[in-house]
Amino acid sequence: MTTTTAADMKAEIRALGQCFWAGEAEIARNFLTAPHEPGDHVHWIRHQCYRELRGPGLLKRAHSRVQWIIDNIGDTLPAAESKEGRDEFEYQLESLRQEFTHFRLFADILEDITGEPVRMSTLEGLRLPSDDRIEATRSRLIAEDERIAHIAYSFAEGGGAGIFHAGAALETDDPLLLRIQRASRVVYDDEVGHGEHGVEAAESALDTEEELETLRRMLMEICTERLRMRSEMYGQEPDEARIAEIANGRIDPLPVI
Repeated sequence: MTTTTAADMKAEIRALGQCFWAGEAEIARNFLTAPHEPGDHVHWIRHQCYRELRGPGLLKRAHSRVQWIIDNIGDTLPAAESKEGRDEFEYQLESLRQEFTHFRLFADILEDITGEPVRMSTLEGLRLPSDDRIEATRSRLIAEDERIAHIAYSFAEGGGAGIFHAGAALETDDPLLLRIQRASRVVYDDEVGHGEHGVEAAESALDTEEELETLRRMLMEICTERLRMRSEMYGQEPDEARIAEIANGRIDPLPVI
């Protein structure tokens, strides 16, 4: 590759993302379309509630959206001094509001299934086998190149709403699945724009072939680990052969819903 235009970059990154987002949807679809009792949904919904809070830093997490906002306020709001900074600060605040709304939707379902409050002490104690690897990867990539790592995580955050695409596309008359469908539709409609925001951030911030290769490598590592995490979240053993196929583009992109 001798010349990479902004359009080429956007297309390459979007194509890579579409494979992984379809992979996350496939994992969720395999679970949601199989017969289950209400209690079978507790594990994945509880973990999703945890991720809706921890991802942005509403439960403590280093290098999070909440920490960025707090640090900006502590520094007398430098983001407010430029148009680009104001746009970004407003985007981060709106994203934070959306994340809590997504938590609320699934926490309400979880509470109705279990008949118990959704306690933060329980959520904070949740761990999947992939979680330590995900956090170690995050810390390592940020230490390697903080700017490109943040672009990669902005793009990968939420997995392109793949699992919510699967939920929103459910065809069912089951009362619980209908609630999952409606909640998933709200989250999907909110999240699909975040991937585009990440693509646009990459297009505007990355100029060289070397930077693009670094971003692609980071995304490949982040997103393959996300597929393992999603498998574990739905109580499935990660299928390494299928993960490799998805990473190599052997999956159809998600249809528009």
